[in-house]
Amino acid sequence: MSYPINTGVLPDKLLGEANELVHKLSKEQLLWLGGYLSGIGLSDLSAAHTQLEEVSSDKAEGDNKSVTITVLLGSHSGNGKHIIKQLYAIAQKQQKHIKVINMADYKVKDLKKEENMVIVVSTHGEGEPPSDAEDLHRFLAGKRVGSLEQLNYSVIALGDSSYKYFCQTGIDFHERLKSHGAKPLAEPFLLDVDFKDHQEQVAEEILSAFKMDVSSKQSSEHLSNKKETDKGGLFHAELIEKVLLNGRGSEKETYHIELDIENSGINYQPGDALEVYAVNNEKLVNQILTQLNFSGTEHVKHKKASYPVRELLMHHKEITLVTLPVLKKLSAFVEEPDLNRLLDNRDELDSFLEGSDLLDVIMEFGIKVKPQELADALRTLPPRAYSIASSQGEVGDEVHLTVGAVRYQKNDRQYEGACSTYLIDRLEEGDRVAVQVKPNDGFRLPDTEKDIILIGAGTGIAPYRSFLQEREQNIGNGRTWLFFGDQHFETDFLYQAEWLKYRQKDVLNKINVAFSRDQKEKIYVQDRIKQHADEVFNWLEKGAIVYVCGDRKKMAKDVAGAFIDILKDKAGLSAKQAEDKLLSYKKEGRYNEDVY
Repeated sequence: MSYPINTGVLPDKLLGEANELVHKLSKEQLLWLGGYLSGIGLSDLSAAHTQLEEVSSDKAEGDNKSVTITVLLGSHSGNGKHIIKQLYAIAQKQQKHIKVINMADYKVKDLKKEENMVIVVSTHGEGEPPSDAEDLHRFLAGKRVGSLEQLNYSVIALGDSSYKYFCQTGIDFHERLKSHGAKPLAEPFLLDVDFKDHQEQVAEEILSAFKMDVSSKQSSEHLSNKKETDKGGLFHAELIEKVLLNGRGSEKETYHIELDIENSGINYQPGDALEVYAVNNEKLVNQILTQLNFSGTEHVKHKKASYPVRELLMHHKEITLVTLPVLKKLSAFVEEPDLNRLLDNRDELDSFLEGSDLLDVIMEFGIKVKPQELADALRTLPPRAYSIASSQGEVGDEVHLTVGAVRYQKNDRQYEGACSTYLIDRLEEGDRVAVQVKPNDGFRLPDTEKDIILIGAGTGIAPYRSFLQEREQNIGNGRTWLFFGDQHFETDFLYQAEWLKYRQKDVLNKINVAFSRDQKEKIYVQDRIKQHADEVFNWLEKGAIVYVCGDRKKMAKDVAGAFIDILKDKAGLSAKQAEDKLLSYKKEGRYNEDVY
């Protein structure tokens, strides 16, 4: 094996150590090391080795005082880095501060904070962005960007004029930023393969155009502080993205939903829930009105206001499920004795109420009621609470949810959940929905030095996405272990790519999954916990904090049972002692449940 001549970049001692390391590595390890060094090269460039120091006010000249410019790089070749080095050199001369970020690592929420930016991006193939730039390129083409009026920018586009779509990616970035209100300081600089002949001139011209724009900054701050939450604390958030998480052939419908909360004044923490105010299904409302012989225009009073009964049923009253108090009120309007007999038989009553809606009650018992009597009998439509699946430190003015569609057959009818199908079926991107945060102080992340064990099934994974995003933002020594369960590996491994990313970064230290339908004998998260009893107990002994999210009736009870068994077997406790120990964990905040 031969090595390059030492050009002085590395001292002889370091070069010798590098050669010694290379000798010890296999081909696969060398390939990995090459990718690793390539990946950190840019961050090193922007951080320890070449980052400029801030220029103090007394040293800066005129309008250039305290100017900071973010440079986003999207280029696989070395050409982009040549441009970066040139920008650094010119920035030093102009006493300006630049920070370089690879587009793949850039958090789009930070766009609204930027005042000065240079885009350095190459174009691949038929006008396509390089892989590092794909996400940002796609994001800027969407509706969720919002106003970027505070941003001044310039674009350096790299390409080869022998291709049809010369520098197209850079042109795209220019047009998309401009369309969102950002101010270009010049037309894009389109650099061909001979770019080195022009890079110094381009860097000089680009950086000279950036000056402190105080009026723009003040305007941006004023805009960002304008709150649009109504007097009741509700904010009408815009739906900006809705993605089916399950693969083809799944028996489930689980959606990732993103809402825009810019200018809401909303703040939330990992573990909190979002209350969503749904609109009832118009088809069900029409069926109820028809069954009761209402036109829908009859006015009724509700909370000191007057509404047409159709509007009341659409927006203000619960109709997809019936509670016992509501059923008792409606029993006053039934001529046949069947309903009263049902009320006296709790088992039969519970069976009837399970999955029934207002239309069932009306049809089953021949309810004859006036519009105002119906309004008085029904309970107010409550919001549905969903565990928040994002960290505000990661996503900024957004809130993400993980929503499972509720659909089922009963009495030869198709039934739907009031809120899940509202979000999934009836809301389109760009529509707005009333929301507010529901704090959950009993399901909070500990400090970053604490170990945590996260246990969830199905949509119970949602809060753990917020936990991992938060922990990536605030790295500590605390370890994280995730247990996740669902039906099938191929179709129901929700957020799989994200968990693998966190695993590679050691933000997530361990992950164990249980896909119940992938083998003859069903396996659930509690089974995986028992399989790793020794290590789970070891984590508990070292102070780990446990979180459980998911189904209250079955899953949460079975998981608690698994921990009781572990405490009995590994700590030598009796059944009663183990139950008391788990109870003490709950009181101490070391065993936390968010179940439904």
